[in-house]
Amino acid sequence: MIILVLLSPFLIALGWVLYVDSSNIDMIEKFYKNESCNTIYNYKSRYKGLCNDNITIINNKFSIDFSKNVYIKYDDIRNITRVNKDILIQNSKGEEKLYFKEKVHSDIFYEQLNKRLK
Repeated sequence: MIILVLLSPFLIALGWVLYVDSSNIDMIEKFYKNESCNTIYNYKSRYKGLCNDNITIINNKFSIDFSKNVYIKYDDIRNITRVNKDILIQNSKGEEKLYFKEKVHSDIFYEQLNKRLK
């Protein structure tokens, strides 16, 4: 019983963090749906989606600030290269590296991106 009392603050905090994270996911999914984005992948709390005129990257932190999203316009992309499971995008503002958990996801994202660039 004492162990349960000692662990209860930890369990409450864990439950609260899981609740906040799930509400973040709902907000991110709603954002991508409103922007007509598809081919969306999440890896290491970083969402990447192909939208109508840009790639939108959202960092899923404890609290989400959509004003800090990274937008890469298709017209600004100069070069894209794949390095193993990652995609390196060079645009007029610099470089952005997109990380993927699996090579299959990287391949699909790369193919869809190439279709949009043509």
